[in-house]
Amino acid sequence: MGKLEQEQAYSAPVNRNDSDDHHDSLPAYNQHAETSPDQATPSTSAIQLNEHVFDLRDEKTGRPWAKLKVKSLARSLTSLPIFSAGDDIVGSIELDLKDSTTFHSVSIRVLGDVINPQNRVWKDSENAFTSDSPFLDQSQVLWNKKDGVPPTNTSGEKAKGKWKGQYSFPFRIKLPLTVDVLTAPNITETFPVPSHFVERRAEISLNYTLTANLSYGLFRNIAAISKNFGVIPAQQPPEPSPLRRIAYSEGTKPPGPDADPDGWFTLAPAKIPGKLFHTEDAEVTATLSIAKPLVYSRGTQIPVYLILESPSKQALDLVANPESIQITLTRIVNAGFEARKKTDMAMGPQTMAQCQSMAVFWHPTTREATGPQDDNRRVFEGEIKIKPDQTPSTTFWHLVIRYHVFILQFKAAGWVPQSGSSMIADQRVEIVVRHAKGQRPPSNVPEGAVEPPFADIKEWGNLSAFWVQVDV
Repeated sequence: MGKLEQEQAYSAPVNRNDSDDHHDSLPAYNQHAETSPDQATPSTSAIQLNEHVFDLRDEKTGRPWAKLKVKSLARSLTSLPIFSAGDDIVGSIELDLKDSTTFHSVSIRVLGDVINPQNRVWKDSENAFTSDSPFLDQSQVLWNKKDGVPPTNTSGEKAKGKWKGQYSFPFRIKLPLTVDVLTAPNITETFPVPSHFVERRAEISLNYTLTANLSYGLFRNIAAISKNFGVIPAQQPPEPSPLRRIAYSEGTKPPGPDADPDGWFTLAPAKIPGKLFHTEDAEVTATLSIAKPLVYSRGTQIPVYLILESPSKQALDLVANPESIQITLTRIVNAGFEARKKTDMAMGPQTMAQCQSMAVFWHPTTREATGPQDDNRRVFEGEIKIKPDQTPSTTFWHLVIRYHVFILQFKAAGWVPQSGSSMIADQRVEIVVRHAKGQRPPSNVPEGAVEPPFADIKEWGNLSAFWVQVDV
């Protein structure tokens, strides 16, 4: 096995150069990974799992002598291992020892922590608690020399002092649904287990790590196989309105706000003043309805319904078209000790606001969908696509990820906004990973409809104008 006694401990680095939080960092030169399909364990019998295999290799021969095997929900061979909150992490630590070696312990550890360099400035403050302390730390000792029971290798031979041959140490660790976090001196709060979050542009990261620790040799060296993994939170959307459920099950288009008021949330009408070609004053009133409940699964869409009204037919002719309407799904990330209370949205390493997708609009094809209309009233149906890898909404200690649907100024030649802000109105929504019970909502975007280019808003730093107090 070469110089096992001189093997160095290894800790998997967090990849801060990858904007996709589902992809892990490249393995170190002496650690290799492979995955193979495997049937689900009994607790997840309806789901096919992948078995990830990560190993340590002899520095001279390249021969693997220790492996960490774990079954996960990850669909891609290049993805992080993925586990659901509340489920078991099931796997094994396996050794293949060519040379006789003394071992002292074999253990497995699950760690969750929030890393934010700025918090270290406040580490000695009486009023602040550093997020560098793990919020999740679970360990299992799979074998300890002090127990006095030698392990048995796969050939049935009991180890006598030193080990040689192949050994397997299975483990099962349950991920909790909630975690208790010390948020201030003598104050503990309970949070749902959050999703992992690692992005290139963000100074903060929320990481989970699975580590196999091997203590061996005369000097009790530690060899570690450590791998980042992802977590699917337990949150799930509530069921939609009865009429919307029927439409989904029958494969028909859901009714609009007039026919199904329980299935829609309608914002207060927003007045949008402007000038036509720099000469004529005009005002357009926008009434936006968003499908309820305001919780959506990533990989689906947010149905929206928009009514534009104006005394000026010319103004409506100018702005009431799918290319001019600017409605966006925006993600806001707040980090730091005051993340849950923060209302200052000035952009910086601790705050990011970014357009995630734009609404696609089209004219309804039926009179029933449009309701009464004339030259002073235009009606649109629309959808906002949610990316399959969208980071879910999170409210956690030192990290808040929220989503808002924003109505922005029209983007049309000849329309000059008179409002001082590009942002007209907004509504907070929630993005989750899991799907609601029942039929998944289909997309109704007609063929040929195209998502507009992302809005380039220079005022994201003034988002605090839209709320005074953050719900926690």
